[in-house]
Amino acid sequence: MGLMHLVKRFLVVTANMIAELWMGFYRRNSDFYDKQTSESKSKTGYYVFVITAAVVAVGVVSWMYNRMYS
Repeated sequence: MGLMHLVKRFLVVTANMIAELWMGFYRRNSDFYDKQTSESKSKTGYYVFVITAAVVAVGVVSWMYNRMYS
């Protein structure tokens, strides 16, 4: 898996998490995220990918919320 492929998958997962958090409902099931992270070489890599995407998504949604409602 190349670096650009990993970055593309990371951006897709992060954008979907941001959309789900912002809109307040979940349209994707866990299979979508599992498919995006299925090429992880190790369980640690999988967890790092998912946790990092979640932290970025929560950070972006928090920032957007503060910018709009503060």
